Amino acid sequence: METDSDTLRRLHYAAAVACGVLAALAMHILLTVLGVGLSTALRDLIPSAGDQFISSLAWWAIGGAGFVAGWGTGAYLIAATRERELIHRLARRILIAVVLVVTTAAGILSKSGGGPATSEVIASLAALVVGSLTAYCGARFAYLNAEQI
Repeated sequence: METDSDTLRRLHYAAAVACGVLAALAMHILLTVLGVGLSTALRDLIPSAGDQFISSLAWWAIGGAGFVAGWGTGAYLIAATRERELIHRLARRILIAVVLVVTTAAGILSKSGGGPATSEVIASLAALVVGSLTAYCGARFAYLNAEQI
């Protein structure tokens, strides 16, 4: 039988991963709108070195956003759980605000005229996978550091 603290820890862990994935997807949408997304290297049959460089920077930016957001959210939730009620309420409000701002910005920035091309769909799925993996790693890193303290 699980205790309430185990359930709360798992919910915090899931929230940290979810925030990391949202941050990675928001970064992907922002980079795509700016024209420097993952699909830059997929547009031509033989991409140039510049296209490959831009696409690799997008990979790093998306992975970094997922990792940092997953780690930051996890660390913040751990700190909020260990401290007083005031910090816990503040953490909850800030996380709700961050999720609302990121999802609203992603929704506004994702409005485009035409339907998605195959390369855009592949790039979006790749961003989801990269964001999920790095968000999980970031959240796991935060919780492993918390266990050592």
